Amino acid sequence: MTKTARTIRALCVLLACTSPELARAQQTDTVPRDTTAERLGLWARSSRTSGLILTSGKTYNRVEGLPVYIGPVFHDSSGKASFNVSVFGIIRSADTFHWDHENLGHNVGAGMRVGRERGYAFDISSYDVVTPVETWQLPDPDAGLSSFFIRRDFRDYFNRHGAKATGTFHMSSRSSLSIDWSDERWAAEGARNVFSVFRNGAPWRPNPLVDAGRFHTAVARASVDTRNNDINPSTGWLILAEYERGSGRVIDPGLASPLARPAPVSLLAYGRGLLDLRRYNRLSPTTWINARLVLGGWLHGDELPLERRFSVGGVGTIPGFDFRKYQPGIVDVSQCSDGGQPPAGNPAQCERVALAQLEYRSELHSSLLDFLNWRPIRLRGIGFTVQPTAVAFVDAGRGWLVGQPSGTLEYSSHSFPRFGTFRTDVGLGLDLGIFGIYAAKAVSSSKEPANVFLRVHRLF
Repeated sequence: MTKTARTIRALCVLLACTSPELARAQQTDTVPRDTTAERLGLWARSSRTSGLILTSGKTYNRVEGLPVYIGPVFHDSSGKASFNVSVFGIIRSADTFHWDHENLGHNVGAGMRVGRERGYAFDISSYDVVTPVETWQLPDPDAGLSSFFIRRDFRDYFNRHGAKATGTFHMSSRSSLSIDWSDERWAAEGARNVFSVFRNGAPWRPNPLVDAGRFHTAVARASVDTRNNDINPSTGWLILAEYERGSGRVIDPGLASPLARPAPVSLLAYGRGLLDLRRYNRLSPTTWINARLVLGGWLHGDELPLERRFSVGGVGTIPGFDFRKYQPGIVDVSQCSDGGQPPAGNPAQCERVALAQLEYRSELHSSLLDFLNWRPIRLRGIGFTVQPTAVAFVDAGRGWLVGQPSGTLEYSSHSFPRFGTFRTDVGLGLDLGIFGIYAAKAVSSSKEPANVFLRVHRLF
């Protein structure tokens, strides 16, 4: 294997680039978990999943750099019941691994599961971790690699310090229903001195200030997965639904546009929902058409804290529009900024969001790219094979605020924006299996230039 191949392989292991031979992509906003295939054991017991473990947090960003997890893990089983205990300390690579409170964290957990494909589980955990504000837009490897290589971070982050208890009923190996309750302290984080391969001297986009305080959340999640393959699906459904009931006291409110939040509230009690619905259809042995619908936002109660708001735009949702682009004087239906100067970092401020995506895929029967599968350059160790597939796609989405109807940004709780106000784009791409290269052009705004981008994962 060449030096370049070894470098890419190491990065993919650190950032959990998904392949059929590795673990599934994470879909929900949970404390990071690892699989045995992604760990480096410094000392192992007779069981591979027990011992002293050194692993990454499977992410790379402008707040942490690379979070490194180290600590003991214990696994045991008795009959149909299995038990897991992990005690991880976290050291972050920001500021060249400087030993201070910002670079230190922990993730301690214990869990029990009864049954294999069907069964139930109970987990408890205590943690001090950095978490993205929105995880549904872009998978971890795509976000991490863009930060590491080109100094573009397509997420915002905040600190979560607290404890959580989770009960889960597994209907099958890939479908479940869970309920968790957490008591957490949320705090704002700032962009720090984090290395990137290119543009290393350029400043990072500021990490927006969010609401700091103590919050209690109860979350019900349902996941139904009938896909034939969770990495490269061609048929089936993926349904992810989440309801969150939260309450808390805001000690230090974050910054928001005047229309998005006229005045901060110190005591909050809110209800929030998120539905991610995906359908994969095989039309022939070499062609597929796939669709995705995302609906999320405020349901009842007080306004949403800034950590729980939404946005669209950028390579994960509507790639024909630049991520968090600010245009003076223009009402922004992507971040719900009122047209004035937004807060630093142009944060997600929408209380509701809707996104529809449609793609057509056609496998190419060309030998022009077969040289990429030659033994000297194939990344066999991580299961990549070049399989060129042409992709055509279209996206439409926007966010909005809930309140007194006003213009094209604020609607009543029972209203839905007209489709003519949505941002739309069209695009073409070539998915090589290793990665995909795509070009997207905004349709609803002819002045937007075309964007060219890479993705490690499929579009959805």
